[in-house]
Amino acid sequence: MFLELAYLLFVMTIAAAIVWKACNYLEDACHELALYYGLPDSVKGSTVMAISSSFPELVTIILAAGIHGDFELGLATIIGSAVFNILVIPGMSVLFRKGPLKAGRDLIYREAQFYLISVLIIMLTLSLALIYNPLPNTPMSATLSTSMMFLPLLFYVLYIYIQYQEVSDHKTDKKNRDIPLLKSWAKLLISMMLVTISVEVLIQMVIKLGEMFDTPSYFWGATILAAATSIPDLFVSVKAAKRKVNAASLTNAFGSNVFDLLVVLPVGVLVTGTVVFSFPNVLPMLVFLLGATVFFLVVARNGSKLTNNNGKILLLAYCAFIIWMGFDNLVI
Repeated sequence: MFLELAYLLFVMTIAAAIVWKACNYLEDACHELALYYGLPDSVKGSTVMAISSSFPELVTIILAAGIHGDFELGLATIIGSAVFNILVIPGMSVLFRKGPLKAGRDLIYREAQFYLISVLIIMLTLSLALIYNPLPNTPMSATLSTSMMFLPLLFYVLYIYIQYQEVSDHKTDKKNRDIPLLKSWAKLLISMMLVTISVEVLIQMVIKLGEMFDTPSYFWGATILAAATSIPDLFVSVKAAKRKVNAASLTNAFGSNVFDLLVVLPVGVLVTGTVVFSFPNVLPMLVFLLGATVFFLVVARNGSKLTNNNGKILLLAYCAFIIWMGFDNLVI
């Protein structure tokens, strides 16, 4: 069993590294194409770059639900990734720079609170599914239909509109025709293919881990798979923090989470069709995510900045999440 476990962890490490490198190329390609077509900053930040950083989560939920018939694995990965982004990314970002990480009022009162509302929107959507589409003879389980996905998608449209209003007075970027278009598109498609293959390998490995330890797959999705797919966001934010680009290091985490919850999850359901989930399995993770978001707001609100000690507290909170999930699911 030890050798098999070592093999699974080794394969997952390699796959996670490929996801990280491929996402770097994917973000570069998206940035180049955005410059070539002269897209405004609001579109680049809220859609193009969000898609590139959240592509692993998008592939995860499509493959988990559509290929492996395990929607809860994909949903748990999205929630676990959101917890990772809200606790680990700010915590690591402030630890890898000199001095505190300023969390401006725009971040606290707009980005973070909008993200908090996004979490509530998903909780409302799943609750409505349980009320109106309960599974017969299966207590607290429900079907999530495609029609219910329009609520989070419409809310994301509102988010885009708000972002657009913030930059509507800014001059639209000029088109940069010096960028090699075919090369950028080739880089985009190849990197997307590499991410898809690597995520499929990760999914197969976590399913085997679940079978090995007799644990539900969503536990591994919320922990290992979520961390593996969030690595690209972590490196982007840490680099931004080291360059003292405070806003970018934090808004990247919030923007990615909003996109995951309001777009990735609905698109996964729309692509795979009606899916089934168990409310008791999902609700505790969503409640923890909600609590983690409020906890971050409280920490960041103190002086509108994150100190080195604040970063350690956020990382300890994520460790508490992992321990709680372990005690709740691992069979010793």
